[in-house]
Amino acid sequence: MTSASVVTNRPRDCFGCRIVGAAGLIGIGAYLSNVAWKNKTIAGRVTFSTISLAFVTLGVQRYKQEFPFEKKTENT
Repeated sequence: MTSASVVTNRPRDCFGCRIVGAAGLIGIGAYLSNVAWKNKTIAGRVTFSTISLAFVTLGVQRYKQEFPFEKKTENT
């Protein structure tokens, strides 16, 4: 068995791993959202809100195993 076939034949992430990863990313997004509301400048609020939205989106994608977290398998 070659190393390429071992990598491509890996099972998908377990449910617990997806939950922990998604919760971490969503938690970072929630923290940044809180920082955005406490920021006094409009530019700071917009910047932190945008970054927090990106982390929440990544958390949802991590849970659903969508791009960039999807596992690509080759049909050979």
